[in-house]
Parts: sequence; structure tokens; C-alpha cells
Amino acid sequence: MEQNKKKPKKKAGFFTRVAFFVFLGFCGITIFQMTNQIRSYRKQIDDTEAQIEYYRSRIEALEDELATPIDYTYIRKIAKNRLNFSMPDDIIFFNDLSK
Repeated sequence: MEQNKKKPKKKAGFFTRVAFFVFLGFCGITIFQMTNQIRSYRKQIDDTEAQIEYYRSRIEALEDELATPIDYTYIRKIAKNRLNFSMPDDIIFFNDLSK
């Protein structure tokens, strides 16, 4: 009688051990996936912070440009840089080489 009772305990112990190792494997895989996801989110945060810093500097540059008084030199600068105009006494060089 005692031998019959011992065999189920051994099987239950074996299945318990297998279930425990499967659970440990599952936990390991889950932790690995979570750390990869955290790394990915940190990279996204760093990229977003870099974009924020770029746009802040761009906003400051535009605010400085808006703060400059509108006079003859400012109008000439805008005409040359943005509208590609030139003064009659300017020498213009053309470059047809591809970059």
C-alpha cells in the first residue's frame, strides 16, 4: 500500500518541477522582452528630446529674426536669401555641377 502512495508523489513532484521550470522560462522571456521594449522607448524619448531641442533653437532663431527692425538692410537680406534677388552691381556665379 505504501508503494502505491509513493509513486503518485514522485509523478506530482516531477510535474511540479517541470511546471516550475516552464514558469521560470516564461518569466525569463518576459523580462527579456520588457527590457528590449524599455530600451526602445528610451531611444524614442532621446530622439524626441533631440527634436524638441532642435525646434527650440529654431524658434529662438525665428524670434530673433522677428525682433530685428525692418529697414533697408533687412529687406536686402531677405530679398537675397529667400527670394534669390540680386542687386545690379552683384556678381553672380552659377554652378551646374551636381552635388
